[in-house]
Parts: sequence; C-alpha cells; structure tokens
Amino acid sequence: MIDIRVGQLAQLLGVHRNTVTNWIKRGQLKATPTVGKRYLVEAAEFERFCKAVGIPAETMEKILPSEKAAAETAVPRPISMLRTPLKSKAPIGAVMVVGGGIAGIQASLDLANSGYAVHLIERSPAIGGVMAQLDKTYPTNDCAM
Repeated sequence: MIDIRVGQLAQLLGVHRNTVTNWIKRGQLKATPTVGKRYLVEAAEFERFCKAVGIPAETMEKILPSEKAAAETAVPRPISMLRTPLKSKAPIGAVMVVGGGIAGIQASLDLANSGYAVHLIERSPAIGGVMAQLDKTYPTNDCAM
C-alpha cells in the first residue's frame, strides 16, 4: 500500500490537486481515504492507473519503489514515499472546537485521538455545559459529573 496526500501526488505528477481529487471521486484511481487528507492506494492499482493516464515511467519510479529495493527490505511494510506514516507524533492539522459542553469535549477527544491538535474554546470559566449544572441524571440517578 502507498500512503499518499493529494497535494503532494499532484505536484509529483504535474497536475492540479483538483484533478487528482476528481480521479479519486470518479473511481479512476481506487483509493481508500484515511485521516488528514491522506489516501491508501495499492501499488499495483497505482501502477495500472499511471499507465492508463499516460504518466511517464520516471515519475512512477519516484513514487513506487523499485522491485530490487522492495526485495532488499526483509520486513514487509506499507510504503510511504510521500509522507510520514499515519502514526506520526506531529499533529496532522489544527482544529478549533467551540463549546466546552459534553458534545464539545467528546469531539475534542475524538479529534485528538485522530491526530489533530485541538483548541477547545469555552466562554465560561468551567467546562461541562448544562451537564455540569445537573445534580443527577435520568434514568439511573447517577451523579452528572
């Protein structure tokens, strides 16, 4: 599998990023979306697509590893020629969540677990929203916080 980003792939192929996005949307390039505007494409599928579109072999070699280099690697692993692996320490991007209620807190946690840097904005000095004002919750009468 090849881990690609639309903008970087477009730059290597010499086309606009909207062209690459349209190829993916129309199904010409079969890619699986992942987090952070990244896509996973099988190497054989990408090679087939490049030949169908008429991309030069030199450009394909920059993206696809050579067979000799693939044979030299003892451990089979995903090929990431364009970006760092998905589990990188650097954040993918930054997101601002407005509202520190239960939904805002949950959204912030989900985004942070996906690899984004999250900025949670709340107008009051405490988070929790209306839920923080409740004493008990229905139907279990558990403590709200």
